[in-house]
Amino acid sequence: MNYSAIDHKAFDNYCYCLNENEVRVSLKTGKDIDKVEIVWGDPFDGGVMGEHGVWGGSVSEIRDCMELESNLLWSIVVAPKFKRLRYYFIIYSGNEKIVFAESGFSSVEDASSGKYSEFFIFPWMNGADIIQPPEWVKSCVWYQIFPSRFSKGEYAECKKAFLPWSKLGQPVSNHECYGGNLQGIIDRLDYLKDLGITGIYSTPVNQSSSQHKYDTEDYLSIDSDFGTNETFARLVKEAHERGIRIMVDGVFNHCGKEFFAWQDVLKNKEHSKYRDWFFVKDFDIRDGEPNASKGKFYSFAFVDNMPKLNTNNPEVQDYFIDVCKKWIKDFDVDGLRLDVANEVSHEFWKRLYAETKKVKKDFYIVGEIWHNSIPWLREKEFDAVMNYPIQKAISTFLGYEESTALDLEHNLNRCLSMYYSQTNEVLLNQMDSHDTIRITNRLKSTDKALCALAILFALPGSVCIYYGTEVLLEGGHDPDNRRCMPWSEIESGMFDDRIKFTKKLISLRKNCAALRSSDIKFIREEKSPRVLHFVKKQGGQTPQAIHVYVNCSKKSFSLGNLSGNKILLSHNLNGNELLDNGFALVLSPEQ
Repeated sequence: MNYSAIDHKAFDNYCYCLNENEVRVSLKTGKDIDKVEIVWGDPFDGGVMGEHGVWGGSVSEIRDCMELESNLLWSIVVAPKFKRLRYYFIIYSGNEKIVFAESGFSSVEDASSGKYSEFFIFPWMNGADIIQPPEWVKSCVWYQIFPSRFSKGEYAECKKAFLPWSKLGQPVSNHECYGGNLQGIIDRLDYLKDLGITGIYSTPVNQSSSQHKYDTEDYLSIDSDFGTNETFARLVKEAHERGIRIMVDGVFNHCGKEFFAWQDVLKNKEHSKYRDWFFVKDFDIRDGEPNASKGKFYSFAFVDNMPKLNTNNPEVQDYFIDVCKKWIKDFDVDGLRLDVANEVSHEFWKRLYAETKKVKKDFYIVGEIWHNSIPWLREKEFDAVMNYPIQKAISTFLGYEESTALDLEHNLNRCLSMYYSQTNEVLLNQMDSHDTIRITNRLKSTDKALCALAILFALPGSVCIYYGTEVLLEGGHDPDNRRCMPWSEIESGMFDDRIKFTKKLISLRKNCAALRSSDIKFIREEKSPRVLHFVKKQGGQTPQAIHVYVNCSKKSFSLGNLSGNKILLSHNLNGNELLDNGFALVLSPEQ
């Protein structure tokens, strides 16, 4: 038995409350393990100090097993009657049987005799500690908008001259001003509703001199190129009337050069009352010089006009908490996406989470973190993070011929086991964004891009489409991924087939509970290692089983006898033959 591969902790994603009655317990082992049992019960079954005899417990076999690249992950849900849990594991490998507890390994005889008493403990199922993200997010289909490039509406108050709306296929930089604004988004709300969108995530809309607006100058005013505070309030109101939620971008890791506090520091230097709002080591800051890279002050990515805010400072925390509360009270926004979230003080995020939830109980908070984010999710700093690992896993399988369906299974299982089940249901999943290359460019194939979207929509999480992805808008790395939305071509009918596809995919996501569920079983097509096949199931009064097939094998793959099955959506399917770079979502009568 490979002892070194066995791991468990009585906290985080290894042991946590699913709800007020159930605890999910997981154990990681090597692939040499045949069977795992858990012995569990109340810590005080044997008395406070064991005065009533040796502690026993009930034995349950753990049947749910997920395969990772180098390990197996065994999971079970138990319901402690008195909200306390004591437990250990019995692990089987061939003829070998061993107990694993907090104190380490021992024989079954020693464990049952009470010789080793340091078993795992989950002391109490505190209701306030249970991860409970907003329910509405689980079924939300988001649409991310980069306002300056999405749509240009009539805005008489703006006297600024803009470039003509760029043509389809025209590369862009961060410097061109095309005039996209909030009225343009309002004008397109019916388009989004018809597409099936139920949530808009907008990149920053506050006053800034750049096109991307991540160098915020005034957190309390809407950017004058976009409209006014009243325009934004109208956008939220009209979106809500169509059943569409609004999430805004919060940039609190750094600010823009013109932010009032930074301007005061530049003027008054070490005498500024805002000096501790930033990380300044040398106040001899000079225009035109690379001050941040010389170590004079900290900034985002050495960018001088994005000085880093000191979110450890209670004054800074108070200021931005008030900003967010004002956004909720004045505009009725529904969520907050937090930029560069892993560089900001944990204390600040905890305070922000608690204070915004007081104002709006079902407010959704998602952090921009590209890697394992359990430190930010374990203590209610965010409801979710942007799920870039899922994006990477799907793109790698589709984009590299040496990557197999088994590789993707391992990667998806790693992603699905990284956090709590409740968190998985609300992670922000998307195939491209304002920070990444467009999916069509990444995969160099529209067929593969459609396959990527099919996989994404069949996984648990809160799915998000980057504007233009519904027509497979092209774009290279940042900033070319921020091209103008091709409205002329859309309105001419050029993209009708792609929009029809997206509508159908969104409709299936919303109406087929199995696609949203966390119940996923991979089926290995041993003779076709580049064919992905998994089943999504949903129980209840109307149980569903949906088979997801994706073929990247360079040859056709037979789906077998489809009699009694229903093809929900497909691409490159000829009869029952799935062609290369094709997918099929198949509703099966099996339960």
